[in-house]
Amino acid sequence: MKKILLIRLSSIGDIVLTSLAIRCLKNTYPDIQIDFLTKSQYCTLVRNHLPVSDVIAFEGSLWQTAQKITQRNYDCVVDFHANLRTGLLRQLLPEAVEFFQYNKQSLRRTLSVWLKKDLYRGEQVAEQYLKTLQPLDVENDGKGLEFLIPEQDWVYRGDLPLTHGSGYAVLSLGATHFTKKLPLNKWVEICNLLHLPLILVGGKDEWETGEQLVATDDLKIINKCGKYTIGQSASVVAQAKFVITQDTGMMHIAAALRKKTISIWGGTVPYLGFEPYDLDENLSKIIQVEDLSCRPCSKYGRSTCPKGHFKCMEEINTEELVKTTRN
Repeated sequence: MKKILLIRLSSIGDIVLTSLAIRCLKNTYPDIQIDFLTKSQYCTLVRNHLPVSDVIAFEGSLWQTAQKITQRNYDCVVDFHANLRTGLLRQLLPEAVEFFQYNKQSLRRTLSVWLKKDLYRGEQVAEQYLKTLQPLDVENDGKGLEFLIPEQDWVYRGDLPLTHGSGYAVLSLGATHFTKKLPLNKWVEICNLLHLPLILVGGKDEWETGEQLVATDDLKIINKCGKYTIGQSASVVAQAKFVITQDTGMMHIAAALRKKTISIWGGTVPYLGFEPYDLDENLSKIIQVEDLSCRPCSKYGRSTCPKGHFKCMEEINTEELVKTTRN
């Protein structure tokens, strides 16, 4: 085993969750070349923050991608995405290439959503990825996730305003789908209840929300949504007292950095394997509205609340949430 290709096309959180498998694979085969196939928009994320040899962009046709893979003469290809496209890609590869595919247990997850019961009862996704490598005798080293921060991405305390030099918390505002997003009024409540400086991180889409929060206290709150790279956001997370986040990629980055993480769950639920992968259970606090009959409404989030009331987020108890930051 000298060259292996790992496939995970998206997204930020799922890519970070592969880091356990990558390190354990390297433990078993110290001299192996590990390459990674992902969508072009995630190439920088993989190249800068995971210990891989090379990154291949998934672009063009499936045939063109298969040709790229074939030309590199891999001993093994491991599919951590396991969707229709990667399944078709497998059919285009030479039969001599050994191929392993992650079992995402889609039926159990789907039934859990339909019946609103935990029928999944599976391992966390990071461990499922690792289990895919069992035929290669790869074992869990018990060291959790990892997320590398390049020196050029490091944001030092001296680079921040004096108000934040003695410590701060990070609020991660980003989320892909509406049903994962805490409403603005709830973020305002959290900001008012927290008595320490705050840094807001997220993408360009969260900039406006960040500015509305800054308007409530422009000395206490710094808005870096859309201004920081993923590495820079990770850098301030690494130095924060704690992180408050939704079910999103930054939640998994915070777990990889061993930070105290308070994660807020709306239409999705942690028991489908997506909760923060923390070695210390005291570092991870789950905040959700319990016993709500319409949860979960999907596996990955929806663009609207199917019931129209959005109780899963509107009824989040922000006072109880803030109390967890002190424990």
